[in-house]
Amino acid sequence: MKKIRSIQFKVFICLFISFMVVFGYVVKNKYDRSFNELVYNTDYTASDDYINFCNTIDSRGPHQVELDLEKIKKELGNLPKDDMTEICLLDAKGKLINQYGYNKKDRLLIASSPFVESDDSNDYYNLEYYIDLSELSNKQYKLLKDTIKDVDEKGYDEINLCFEGQIEELQNFKETSQLIYNAKIRYFKVTPTFIHYNTDIFGKKQGNSISATLEAYVDDGDYHLSRHGEVVNDIKKVSTLKMNQLTKDAIDNHFSNIYVRLASFLDKDTITSKENRKMTNEIATSIKEGTLTYATFTKLLDDYSYQVLLMPLYKYQGYTEGQEHTPEAFIAVFYDFQSGGRNQLRNDLIKDNFPLLLGGFLFIVLFSYLISYMTTRRIKEIDRVAMEITNNNFKGVLDTKGHDELSSLSSHINTMSSNLKRNIDALNLEIDQVKKMEQLRKEFIAQFTHEIKTPLAIINGNIDLLENVDDEDKKAKYIEVINKEISVINDLVLQMLDLSKLEAKAVTLDKKEIDLRELTEDIVDDYEQLLMDKKLKIEIQGEDVLIVSDRKRIEMVIQNYLSNAIKHAFINSTIKIKIKENEFSIENKGKQIDEKRMDTIWKSFVSDDQKGTGLGLAIVRNILELHEMSYGVHNLEDGVEFYFRWKK
Repeated sequence: MKKIRSIQFKVFICLFISFMVVFGYVVKNKYDRSFNELVYNTDYTASDDYINFCNTIDSRGPHQVELDLEKIKKELGNLPKDDMTEICLLDAKGKLINQYGYNKKDRLLIASSPFVESDDSNDYYNLEYYIDLSELSNKQYKLLKDTIKDVDEKGYDEINLCFEGQIEELQNFKETSQLIYNAKIRYFKVTPTFIHYNTDIFGKKQGNSISATLEAYVDDGDYHLSRHGEVVNDIKKVSTLKMNQLTKDAIDNHFSNIYVRLASFLDKDTITSKENRKMTNEIATSIKEGTLTYATFTKLLDDYSYQVLLMPLYKYQGYTEGQEHTPEAFIAVFYDFQSGGRNQLRNDLIKDNFPLLLGGFLFIVLFSYLISYMTTRRIKEIDRVAMEITNNNFKGVLDTKGHDELSSLSSHINTMSSNLKRNIDALNLEIDQVKKMEQLRKEFIAQFTHEIKTPLAIINGNIDLLENVDDEDKKAKYIEVINKEISVINDLVLQMLDLSKLEAKAVTLDKKEIDLRELTEDIVDDYEQLLMDKKLKIEIQGEDVLIVSDRKRIEMVIQNYLSNAIKHAFINSTIKIKIKENEFSIENKGKQIDEKRMDTIWKSFVSDDQKGTGLGLAIVRNILELHEMSYGVHNLEDGVEFYFRWKK
């Protein structure tokens, strides 16, 4: 059985691995789709303003042929700062010239007023204010931070900030700003003279204060969100320190080993890992060779992800066939930093699809087990039945439904089992028959010896007397006794020979249709003298009944039944013979048979009559069994009834 279990286990493992490969392929495709959604995410962000602005730097018309890096540095330096954007100016070899973003000196409050209508148009704007805190004393700055912390801990949805001072609009994004919910963004730099945030923090109120919602504050270059905006889409923002480190690492590595989101080489909707590596190598090579035209990347790390715009700046505008321009510098815009790298992607895949993944896994396990069980169940059953056949148990029968090899094998095993059982039963029957014949032989010799001993002794005695007597009358008497005993021996021998033939099934029945009543009446006529001697009457009940049997053998049965009834009937009693549709019986009034001897009287040499041989009922039993008839005897209230029955 261990081998059978091993087969089932192997089938289960093969199916499980096969299904898991398919299941893994499905999961991988789902992961790739999620990956591509992240890589190809084109939702508008505040970084788009920075990207659009940088795109205009290299698109200033055909009249500006000289690249003014100093002017570009100044314009980049005047950009408003964003918590999710870093801008770097690189030289022609990709080394950092300058980085524009938050630094250790920055102390700012960032506030916004959404959907403000313009005075000279129907446009709506989101106003972003960058409030410089460099003029605050340490005491005032500490009061401001403590107040923000206290208000944040109370969990207000919106925190209103009031301020006055010199306000200067940053013009960089005026032409390139994108719409957000039908509103553009306008950026303002504020040098405050008054700040009120739940309490007066700095300066004194002079005129009309501007009210805005606090979004965040920058403390020594470190960006802090207000409580209500701390988590966006379950993904925490990356700290300024980490953004700067990731930016530096990307620049140091010349953007190698990154996943491409979009490049001049790419014209597909989806990308594969192999294509990623190829495009990454091409981009890294083009940077080194100075042939990169334009590329946008998504860098996906284990715990972080961000996007990069890499744009070369050329000294000369225009393009002449066969002439490749060498970039004078590169602008790199790093944006959309978030702590949602590969690990977050995998975690989201598992969390969002956990019921599906678990259900799929359980289905694979159960389905693999079911198939392996159904496949090996019949093999186990064949093994079990084969083991039973080995132990001479032929009761097991295999299911032969189907048209496969196992069904054919099951059919052959069933046939083999039936043939073996039949042959073994026949062999056992022959052995039993031989044993029975041997026992009969021994019993025959013993019983014959016993039965013949008395007549022989009488004959020997009378022969001795005959030799020593001269009286003729006595000689005649002795001779009569000798002849009588010889007749007894002759009858005994004939009966035993007849019984031996019957028990050995060596008798061929001559079956014909006989009238049972007519046969009975003929037999009764032969016993007329015996009936008169005991003053007995015979009463035959029943109509004519025809049976198919051996007339001579059935006659012997009726004679034995009738002779026994006459022997044991009371004087002046009536013997009743009843002939029914499927039963013949003889009833006499006389001594009853001991219940303990009901079964033994049918055996050889068993008789209550000292003058009988004890073979009559044994002969009757064999004759009736040969005719496939049932027989028996039972005591009546005042006598005994013998019967035999046949099938209708």
